[in-house]
Amino acid sequence: MKLPAIAGLLILLFPGWPAMADVRAPKVILGWLETTELVGADMRIKTKLDVGAKTSSIQATNIERFERDGDPWVKFDFTDEDVDTEKEQTLRLEGPLVREVVIKRHGAKSITRPVVALELCLFHQIYRAEFSLADRGKFNYSILLGRSFLSKVAVIDPSETFLSRPACEGHTPVLDILE
Repeated sequence: MKLPAIAGLLILLFPGWPAMADVRAPKVILGWLETTELVGADMRIKTKLDVGAKTSSIQATNIERFERDGDPWVKFDFTDEDVDTEKEQTLRLEGPLVREVVIKRHGAKSITRPVVALELCLFHQIYRAEFSLADRGKFNYSILLGRSFLSKVAVIDPSETFLSRPACEGHTPVLDILE
């Protein structure tokens, strides 16, 4: 059987096969807890990878909305401990407002949070991803990566932690992982 005949047989047996080859990127295996870096911030941050949460979330206080070139933006304070120096840092971050998300809470009134696009280094790749802004001060981890992001990027091994280290120096292209 010649190569074109084999390809034709594959298309008949698996009609979506040609499209799947272009869509599916390799995924990295990560633990439920990893370290990441926010692009432009010189600190490594413990980050929870949680497939139980739909949307990614980041610690945010002093949230302010503003306009840049006629587009809605948000700036906020992000506070966490740098994994390498073990010193707490507060950064003033900003990003374009992508949308608002309604958070449904069991036994409590739903709340609306702003969602911004930020660049994050995970393993050896920079991603532009969406983060809902929330005061995560009562949680153990200031950044949570949810399943909308993770489903396109990683397979999570819940028995492992810290399988990667962010290393995005140089000219790593940015991949958009927007919902």
